[in-house]
Amino acid sequence: MHMKKCLILTLALASPLTVHAADPLSSMNAWVEGQLSAHSGSAMAFVFLFLGGLLASLLPCVYPLYPITASIVKGRAKPGGARWPHPLAYFFGMAAMYAIFGLIAGVSGGAFNVVLRLPAVNLAIAAIFLLLALATCGLLHFHFFGGGQIGDKTPGLLGTFVMGLGAGLLSSSCVGPFVISILIGIASGDASGGFAFAAALTAAAKMLAFGIGLGTTFLVVGLFGARLPKSGAWMKYVQWALGALIAWFSYVYLEKGLSGYGFESSAIGLVFAGALLLLFAVFRLQPDSVEQSQRMERALLTLLAVISILSLARGILPVAATAQTTASASQVGPEVEQSGNLKWFLNRDDALAEAKKSGKPVFVDFYGSWCANCKAFEQLTHSNEALGKALSGVVLLKIRDTSPDFKVWQSDSRFPELKVGLPFFVIMDAAGNLLYKTSDYTRTDEMMLFLEG
Repeated sequence: MHMKKCLILTLALASPLTVHAADPLSSMNAWVEGQLSAHSGSAMAFVFLFLGGLLASLLPCVYPLYPITASIVKGRAKPGGARWPHPLAYFFGMAAMYAIFGLIAGVSGGAFNVVLRLPAVNLAIAAIFLLLALATCGLLHFHFFGGGQIGDKTPGLLGTFVMGLGAGLLSSSCVGPFVISILIGIASGDASGGFAFAAALTAAAKMLAFGIGLGTTFLVVGLFGARLPKSGAWMKYVQWALGALIAWFSYVYLEKGLSGYGFESSAIGLVFAGALLLLFAVFRLQPDSVEQSQRMERALLTLLAVISILSLARGILPVAATAQTTASASQVGPEVEQSGNLKWFLNRDDALAEAKKSGKPVFVDFYGSWCANCKAFEQLTHSNEALGKALSGVVLLKIRDTSPDFKVWQSDSRFPELKVGLPFFVIMDAAGNLLYKTSDYTRTDEMMLFLEG
């Protein structure tokens, strides 16, 4: 029954429905960017990073994590024990996740996202998230959690700390523009792209300051907030909801990974649904006398065996693979892509030549098939009539992250944002001079000011 409810919740969350708090997020992010620019080299930058994290914790998209935090802390605290150990462990876990983000950014000179774009890395992350989702639903047991399930009698602080790490990772998707702003600043500050110990520590400290600000509200909720009812069946529903949310993130990374191998979005959805259905079937086919964690382990091994067989079959069928490659090679990719009423150039030189010829500015959309916000902006070009009209009057250039042109733009010192991630948008005049750039796809009003100016 537990497996069935988690499956239903996960498939519901994996649907295209997404809720954005675009306006307040954009306003807060613009404020944080301005303050960081004004105090980039001073101790005040850390103060504003803390305040930025505190503001981010008040966003509506963070709210669902508060009852989860309260239930975890309540469920893992020992009866009659001190109130503070588990809330602090959870808080330090959240803050540590952001320090890790900063450390990686500092060590790699801001280019760590290159690794995260590798399909194999994204598939590995998807697998980790799936395991965590199953563990959260109580269907899989990790010993380091010290019991690992809400309501266990001997929960460990390490497990609570790991849960805090997971909460930091989940919240990062909501406060992404804040995080990207900080990482862009780190990438911009390292012109050499090399490793510097002091720079890495500074980057980690900056992200830690943001994480402390974000985690402060969670700490307060864990220590003093949420008068929750007594333990009961309701806590299981919290587990299932959180497990479904984590499983949705597994789908997001699966989409990134498989799209890198040429899978279409519709096929990726079928792969994910098929994997969940296979897990559910193998889990339910086993006798109830077998402990459910063991049944899930066997179901996962069955899924791994199926994946291995399919991968092996693809590897030992060179004729089919060669035929597919030949067919793809024979089809020369178009230099222009039509999306609704908009015509996008796919080659930098063609777009710049058209701009010089017409005297119109160039709007550049850096696009990844795995990038959810890239797709959200593409939908805006169809649904936002004013934006579509503004774009129709300029030269449009779409640069995919798999295109050779992408590396050319990425090496340009004017665009450190491309070292951090996508989406990213640039507006240039007909001569190629930079007029505007942003990583926030919701700033359509600003875009239109430069397009129509």
